[in-house]
Amino acid sequence: MFASSSSYHPGRPAPSTLRLISPLMFALAVACGGGGGGGGGTPTGPGTPGTPGTPGTPSPIVTTSVNLQNTAFNPADIQVSPGATVTFTNLDGINHTVTFDNTSITSIDAYSSGAKTVTMPSATGTYAYHCQLHGNMKGTVVVK
Repeated sequence: MFASSSSYHPGRPAPSTLRLISPLMFALAVACGGGGGGGGGTPTGPGTPGTPGTPGTPSPIVTTSVNLQNTAFNPADIQVSPGATVTFTNLDGINHTVTFDNTSITSIDAYSSGAKTVTMPSATGTYAYHCQLHGNMKGTVVVK
């Protein structure tokens, strides 16, 4: 009566083969970023060429406050405006320093509690700092 749907047609894959290959092709297209649109393959998002920062290094947080807590600066890497005043608050109850590698910036001598301030230069750039008493405590201030 009716022709069988599983009949063989030379040059054409069998329906069972199509059922196996279709999901694989879809998965491959999704994994490769398929979807057409003719996009020129220009990457976007974090970590793409032209994005400031170094891979694996978080972008500095825009703030003028840094806490010294659990033997760490938090946040360690910040961004401020030229001439900004940055407040360093020691919450550890043990002595820490805030010592800038650039000696033109006034550093903070050892203190165990409270807040101390540092005025950043008006020149843009990245200024590294550390605690002289705890070698693992390091950070940067990006003046931008």
